[in-house]
Amino acid sequence: MKAIKIILVIAVVAVIGFFVWKWLVEIDMLRTVPPPSTNPFTARIEREIDSLIRFPSNVFSPKFYQDIQYRIDDYHKQGFLGNSQSDNNQWKEILSKNLYAAYASKFVEQAMYVFTGSEWNITDLNFIRSEVRTLQNSTYLGPGSPVATSFTNMLTVLAKYDEITNFIASCRGFSYTSSGLSDSFPIANVQGKLSQAKTYQINRLENEYVNNCTRLQDGLKDIPAALFSAHVRYLDDKISQWSGLYCNGIYISHADYVNNLNRPLRDEIDALEDNTYGVSNSNSEHRRLLDRWSADNQDAFVFFSRRTTN
Repeated sequence: MKAIKIILVIAVVAVIGFFVWKWLVEIDMLRTVPPPSTNPFTARIEREIDSLIRFPSNVFSPKFYQDIQYRIDDYHKQGFLGNSQSDNNQWKEILSKNLYAAYASKFVEQAMYVFTGSEWNITDLNFIRSEVRTLQNSTYLGPGSPVATSFTNMLTVLAKYDEITNFIASCRGFSYTSSGLSDSFPIANVQGKLSQAKTYQINRLENEYVNNCTRLQDGLKDIPAALFSAHVRYLDDKISQWSGLYCNGIYISHADYVNNLNRPLRDEIDALEDNTYGVSNSNSEHRRLLDRWSADNQDAFVFFSRRTTN
């Protein structure tokens, strides 16, 4: 009985060993199956892919890439890539995958050429933004691959670039239109923008590549002047709106005009001297605005003096 059990165990082990051996042999045979043989059409595509790999880093190459892919598709459609339909299909897959790998790596190299430079051309940025999205959607992109990681990093760079670009635009276009006598320019809002601009500069634009862009660097430097100009425009408009109102019957005397109109607006003008902006022309602009408003005070004084003497 014991001998029978031993024979059965040996038989089972032998069967298992046979199937394992057969499986390994089949895998080994698959590994050694040669790829389809090349022909003049596949050889041409391979040469063009090699040329794409050697393409310069400072010029984008989408047209070259598209032309090669067009030829692969055209040759495949005509059955030129292999002697059989199977070979033809296999070569199409091999060449398309190799082309994508070559172009994706080259595109990353070309995009980084832009990001490591100081002149970020808007046309180049728009192309990078569009092309990286297209390449990310390819079935040939391996998740977690170095190229996939590079694409993610490129989108991070573009997102920070857009963030700072929009911030600069909001500062350049900043305005305040509420010009009631009790209204005043929103200094707290402006100080927040000035603080944010300084934070970007101190933190090197919060991205090592975005920090290379001189357009953003210059834009951040110009923000104090842009906000100061917005403040000056506000005061100019307010002076225009409130000038000449001393004769509208609201004020009974020059002192009444000074206390209730001239002095409140003058205090707003004087606030321009508090060094919030740190710009070189703050004193000259303050004096100009003050002279404008003082002229209204002088006219008011003459008006009330004449009315008293009459």
